[in-house]
Amino acid sequence: MKGLPIDNLKLRASWGKLGNNAIGNYEWQAVYNSAKYAFGGSLNNGLAITSISNNLLEWESTAITNIGIDFATLRNRLTFEAEFYNKVTDGILYRPDMYMSLGTASGPRQNIAEVTNRGIEMTLNWQDRIGKVEYRVSGNFAYNQNKVSKYKGELQRGWVTDENGNRVYQTNIGDVSTGGSTRVIEGKMINEYYMLQPYKGSGNGFNADGTVNINGGPRDGMIRTVDDMKWLNAMVGAGYKFYPRQNVSKSGIWYGDYIYADLNGDGVYGNDADNEFQGCSNVPKYNFGLQASANWKGFDFSMNWSGAAGFKIYYYRLALNSSATIKGYAIGEAIANDHYFFDPKNPNDPRTNLSSKNPRLTNNSGNDQSGMTQSSVHLQKGDYIKLKNLTIGYTLPAVLSKKYMHRISVSLLPVKIYLPLPGMKEWIRKCVPQWDILL
Repeated sequence: MKGLPIDNLKLRASWGKLGNNAIGNYEWQAVYNSAKYAFGGSLNNGLAITSISNNLLEWESTAITNIGIDFATLRNRLTFEAEFYNKVTDGILYRPDMYMSLGTASGPRQNIAEVTNRGIEMTLNWQDRIGKVEYRVSGNFAYNQNKVSKYKGELQRGWVTDENGNRVYQTNIGDVSTGGSTRVIEGKMINEYYMLQPYKGSGNGFNADGTVNINGGPRDGMIRTVDDMKWLNAMVGAGYKFYPRQNVSKSGIWYGDYIYADLNGDGVYGNDADNEFQGCSNVPKYNFGLQASANWKGFDFSMNWSGAAGFKIYYYRLALNSSATIKGYAIGEAIANDHYFFDPKNPNDPRTNLSSKNPRLTNNSGNDQSGMTQSSVHLQKGDYIKLKNLTIGYTLPAVLSKKYMHRISVSLLPVKIYLPLPGMKEWIRKCVPQWDILL
């Protein structure tokens, strides 16, 4: 590579496998314990299996493959590192639920699941000098994709014809997944959101012949206008149902309530069969950061930024941003100042607000139509970037530092004073040994 503008070039590759046996030492054996049993019309003492055995039990294993590159140029002022990894955790130990017909014995732990994490990590650094100013800038970026590659089987759902010739909708999601509004299931990311979606219509509620248009409801799913309410009543009159509240009234579905999509096409909007995976979880797909520092005539400066993106949070809680009003809970300021309001008997009420994304205030403490129903309406992007640390320091001249202190550093956190004098070091180590790490 002589003559090329490359100061360093390294290709790296590695593979490793690690086992995990962080469970009890004897879970492969059946466990017996004292139990009562009925015999001769009375209870008697005996033994019974309390834990079913699994003599095929093995360790979990994690295999990691890494491929990387290190690169430097411009007299090592510019450096770059990148690494691709593939991490497969196989034979994940899990204790499945048991059918009641097997009694009260706990199920055997099994090597039942597999999770794949795949991604890339990169770092770019630049360091140089301008006159008497030395500076350094470094940025890092990481992307990770996780997927449950093996669990309890594939999800199957759809319409089938039963033995009587009737079309019925079937799903095995209860057998092949765990969780509620977040699920662990094959082919999806860990704890992917699984919930209802708001109905999305064209806004043209009726066909040319006057019949109701099932695709013509409110554009964002909220009943906002008189026309939206006419469409809703026409749909109910045509035999369609809207969950969780199934009647049109102030205590059911009313102005300012969301309705939810009928994803399986059974004519029932917002029931359990209409939950759908949202393609996201609360774990970031992207992580990034920026670090910068500079030195000039005894002064030094440093800052550290970090951020994450590609994830969502379900931030909808009583007393924070929920529209449900329940005794003993406050209403968040944002909801109190901005929520849907419309009184059809007094459309000129000054409180009228037809454009708010927040549903109407309700006093339904149970599972009401909008306030407490878990849906993607309340999923919010969790992307952020924050300044974690900002420090400005000054190194005192040697004349002052001989007797007193060496350096003063001021940051967004409390002032830090470094005391490097030999005598002071020994005194601190003797009196306050836990501070030794600062020296």
